[in-house]
Amino acid sequence: MRRLLTLLLLAPATAVAVAPATAAHADPAGTGYTLVFEDQFDGTAVDTAKWNYRTDSKAYSTQRPQNVSVSGGALNIALKKETYGGKDYTGGGVVSKQTLRYGYYETRAKLNDGAGWHSSFWLMAGDGSTTYPASQRTEIDGFEIDSISPTRIHHGVLTWQGNGVSAGKSYGTTYTSSTIDSRDWHVYGIDWSETSTKFYVDGVLKYTAPYVPTDWTHDYTSIWLTSIAYGSVPDATKLPSTVQFDYVRYWQKDYYVDDDGPAAYGYSETGTWSPSTLTGWTVGSPTRYAACNTAGNTATWRPNLRAAGTYRVSYYKVTATNSDPAAKLTVAGTQTTVNGTAGSSGWVDLGTFALPAGTGTAVTLTSSGTGCARADAVRFLRI
Repeated sequence: MRRLLTLLLLAPATAVAVAPATAAHADPAGTGYTLVFEDQFDGTAVDTAKWNYRTDSKAYSTQRPQNVSVSGGALNIALKKETYGGKDYTGGGVVSKQTLRYGYYETRAKLNDGAGWHSSFWLMAGDGSTTYPASQRTEIDGFEIDSISPTRIHHGVLTWQGNGVSAGKSYGTTYTSSTIDSRDWHVYGIDWSETSTKFYVDGVLKYTAPYVPTDWTHDYTSIWLTSIAYGSVPDATKLPSTVQFDYVRYWQKDYYVDDDGPAAYGYSETGTWSPSTLTGWTVGSPTRYAACNTAGNTATWRPNLRAAGTYRVSYYKVTATNSDPAAKLTVAGTQTTVNGTAGSSGWVDLGTFALPAGTGTAVTLTSSGTGCARADAVRFLRI
């Protein structure tokens, strides 16, 4: 498509092979997903409008922007024996500036030969300056591979409490493959939904982790493509070396808008609202409440639907004895009354609608004047 198989870009001692040509990738078959984010790494430099650099010092290496380049149709991470930042080795990586949640993530990667390097395709909050940000809660590992065992692959999910404090919850699998050698090119995928996370290699499902939001925190995350010296002292005789990523892509099918998401993702209020101590649809997610016994406060959720289609729309009701017993939820001209004092917290179906692409569709909650209207999340499931 755009690459030559055998072209070498640099002198033999530090040669970086061009990524072999790959066919154009269609949307995941039969799923209704739409491509939302991608980088083909076809240019001559890292697109810093899309990416931050990983710049922490951890284990045996410091991660340097200078070790990350784009050439030959690939993102190249140089692995070096050099003293920098108090470490004897340097690695690197990139972290997406755009934060994402449910959808299908995919990359194609070729890892290095020689012990001592930990390469990963993973999802977590942060800007690359630390792997222990205060906002750290969700972690999904598309692959973790230690170069001392290039056919041994780990997939998994973890939950943190921020600042590197583990929440003590994880699911995962580690296996040795007779057909997957990470020193060759392979395609790795993550299919993250509200109820599970599925992990693929070369289109084959390898592991499914149950991952419901009532048990796990589901945050917006960034995409990390990284390689660091970790797990064992690097084999210096194999350095310098390179880890390559051919592309990264993210497709979206379902849309969730909530009160604690990035502002650009479509939540807004009118009237008087305050933070609530009641949790929302995912563990640890904050909720909001309107001025009690006051009519006309509104909360609006407006998704950016990437494709026109039929969507089932739901509102997450936060039940409490003092909630609004007659809050009005309006979507596409259809109004539903929701009793926030009855039953248990959970998703309330607002109906199925044929909706256009873009930001023209909104769900609006209006307080009735009795009790406290509560806002958390709205979802649009494509059917």
